Amino acid sequence: MVSPEQQPTTTDVVRELARQGALARHFAASTEAERRRLRAAATELAWPLIFLRVTRRVERGRGHHICAMGVQRLSPDCLDRFHDDVEAVLDDLFAHADVPIDNLEGWLTMRMRRATVDGYRRRRGERGAPQRPRVPNWLAEAVGRDPWLLDLAMAILDWVGTEATAGSSLWPLSAWAARRAVRTGDHSVGESQVATEIEAVLAAMRQRRTWYERNVDRPLGRKRAPVHFPRRESSGEYAEPEPLALVERHEKDDTLMLELAAQAIALMKRRRDAGEDVRVLVTEVLGTVFGALPAAHGLDRIPGDDPIGAEQVDALVGDPDRLDHVVETVIELLNRADRPSDL
Repeated sequence: MVSPEQQPTTTDVVRELARQGALARHFAASTEAERRRLRAAATELAWPLIFLRVTRRVERGRGHHICAMGVQRLSPDCLDRFHDDVEAVLDDLFAHADVPIDNLEGWLTMRMRRATVDGYRRRRGERGAPQRPRVPNWLAEAVGRDPWLLDLAMAILDWVGTEATAGSSLWPLSAWAARRAVRTGDHSVGESQVATEIEAVLAAMRQRRTWYERNVDRPLGRKRAPVHFPRRESSGEYAEPEPLALVERHEKDDTLMLELAAQAIALMKRRRDAGEDVRVLVTEVLGTVFGALPAAHGLDRIPGDDPIGAEQVDALVGDPDRLDHVVETVIELLNRADRPSDL
């Protein structure tokens, strides 16, 4: 009878199955409970190798010297990346360990880099981000082929496809400011300048709206919300955070105005085709479409700052010269065959 001390551990089972070339087949045919048991055992084998061979090198490259000291010193985001790498290596192990493997640690080490890279690309794909981000030629031209702006564009494309967050900020300004100093040799620039440069790069990206939405906006929208650390004021109360706007106010205004304009043109066309006077219908439709926004619209703006509100419509239709210009423009639009896409 075999004593409990001589019973093979699950780690021993993993090694033996790998030695027989049966690990992948056994894992695929196992129950969910058995798979969890095998993955837990394989984790014990894999994680020290992954930290030494992958994580430590990556953290040193990022300048995270404390994180590079050991798994227990990893910051939350770095620990998440480490866990992702471990999962990627385990997925690769149980999918491809279908040949006899005498040295399991050596086999894992040999495949580790490819497995972690494939896992990283797969996670990016699941988030809707390009698996291999690159700066296209048109974007390089748009930023003047400036080396730092090209580097920043690449950093943005990489950042939106990761799960990492930057505290209460949308972008890792501190890290990118340090990166800028290394890249350019200019150590006088701070986070505010980097934030301005980010907006410049994003503006260039938005020149191709479909490309921007697919490669930046969509994956960015799948990020976890940044964590807010409240600041205590002198009164002892905690300050409310500024709302995080993933889309600038002017972009929201532009989108709403385009939607309303399309509705207005469609309504004007129907009424014109019914024989109504264009000048009369323009005045009425503008008031109906643009002047009937929800009551809550614009409550967060200072008076007169809303480019779409009823006050602006009243001022427009009350100015004969401006109204004449609008009527002429509407007639031109109504006569185009490809409306309302020309708006």
